Amino acid sequence: MLRDLTPDDPALADLLAGAHQRFARLVHEADAKARAFYRRTLGREASIAEVVDEVFTAVEREGDAAIARYVKAFDGADLPAGGLRVPREACEAAWRAIDGGLRDAIQLAVEQVRAYQRQLLPTGFGTALDRPLGVRWSPIPRVGAYVPGGAAGSLPLFSSVIMNLVPAKVAGVPETVLVTPPRPDGSVAPELLAAAHAVGVDEVVRVGGIPAIALLACGSASVRRVDKIVGPGNIVVTLAKQRAYGRVDIDMLAGPSEVLIICDRTADPRHIAADLLSQAEHDVLAMSICLVVGEGVAAPIQAEVARQLAVLPAERQAVARASIERFGVLVRCRDLDQAAALSDRIAPEHLEVLVADPRALVPKLHHAGAIFVGPWSPEPIGDYVAGPSHTLPTGGTARMWSGVGADTFLRRTSLINLGEQDFRRLAQAGMTMARAEGLEAHARSIQVRLG
Repeated sequence: MLRDLTPDDPALADLLAGAHQRFARLVHEADAKARAFYRRTLGREASIAEVVDEVFTAVEREGDAAIARYVKAFDGADLPAGGLRVPREACEAAWRAIDGGLRDAIQLAVEQVRAYQRQLLPTGFGTALDRPLGVRWSPIPRVGAYVPGGAAGSLPLFSSVIMNLVPAKVAGVPETVLVTPPRPDGSVAPELLAAAHAVGVDEVVRVGGIPAIALLACGSASVRRVDKIVGPGNIVVTLAKQRAYGRVDIDMLAGPSEVLIICDRTADPRHIAADLLSQAEHDVLAMSICLVVGEGVAAPIQAEVARQLAVLPAERQAVARASIERFGVLVRCRDLDQAAALSDRIAPEHLEVLVADPRALVPKLHHAGAIFVGPWSPEPIGDYVAGPSHTLPTGGTARMWSGVGADTFLRRTSLINLGEQDFRRLAQAGMTMARAEGLEAHARSIQVRLG
């Protein structure tokens, strides 16, 4: 059952905490589990941050040899130091071999995402030096995308190949690199390779976790460093991306998935329960939040969550149940204005609006990674085929970050192309400001042109 709360309940404090506090708590919890993992794989206890530093240092010094050593330790795959890449022929073969229905679904998703992402491309001006001022948009030269594979490759999230690298392709990125954990036998799930082929990924590298991020950030003899890293991952991957920032750019620091649903008596409880559980099955740390408005709305939702949870497959049920028990929340709001205000404080990754008049409510919702409006826009359709990328800010960071899009992979370069008349119009103000800041050489650079 979802915890049944009111908007002023102290139990909501965790959801309303600042993004930094929420991230710190997540790291603290993950460290406790990671120490046992590192004792088993590395022979000693260590924090995630210590292992991140160790792996980055080793990759800088030893390159591919260090990567192969850590892949063996963490994923159990015995890869040769020079054999980290998956040949393009393997991706093409996987595309031909997968089920025809899945191939059609992947192709549709690629087309949908491509069409949407093209609309995000900004327009430059003055690039022909026909104006005194302009801007040029250029693609980042080389981009790496991380795609999780699940424990022992059990959950290859091939949709993330589409959602992260189709936008890069639309932006015109010349070189795209996909990194993903190998299975214990060193292979990569064929569905993931097929998606890479459909997208036109340039390089596929079978490395996961911290070593993958270190490889993208530092480079090696077999895989050159990239300029930007994008893509989802667990907290270990996120901390490695944090360590990489500065060497390369990153998309965001993401945490567990989350959904927040605002609903009134017009919403179907079956839809609400199904959408809450679709997030809960991701991760035991995933958050499923329902803000209800109106009498008699809460009870049917609680009943549906219990009923649908009971019939999930055993493995997904175990994950979803743990998530719902810890992070599942139902909040009874006074009205939709109160629900909107609470949603903005939480700033969820996914926000569903299931109310009678969404046109009146959506303008009041300012902070969310993506907003799904109406009964025919469930969050999972956005995960796969709607068009916008599913790589979105979590943990309250939707207040300051956007999800991945074609514009994620572009750089803006200003063009200043003044003629003499425009220069003279601005010169005196420029000299005055330079001297007020005590920068005489700046002022003289302007003054010398005045004769």
